Amino acid sequence: LDVAHGASIGLVVETHCNYFAPLSFPQTVDVGLRVAHRGTSSVRYELGIFGSGDTAAAQGHFVHVYVDAHTRKPAPLSPTLVSVLDALL
Repeated sequence: LDVAHGASIGLVVETHCNYFAPLSFPQTVDVGLRVAHRGTSSVRYELGIFGSGDTAAAQGHFVHVYVDAHTRKPAPLSPTLVSVLDALL
C-alpha cells in the first residue's frame, strides 16, 4: 500500500474503544490485532491492549474503506492486500 503515490488509499471510517483499566506512559503494553472481516473494499480490524496480565485494559475496532486516491470512491482491495489479510482472518 503506497499512501503517497498508490492508486487507492485506506480511509478510517469507524472507530470504537472500550476502556477497562488504566495504562500510563512509560508503561510497556502489548497489542493484539486481528482481521475480523474483509469485504471487497473494506476491512474491520479488532484489537486488544494489555498492560500486565492476561486481561485487556482496552479493546476496540476500526474500519478501513479503500478508495480511489483521486475520486474517493470505493475501490476493490488489491489481490496482494487480500492475500495478506486472508492470512490474518
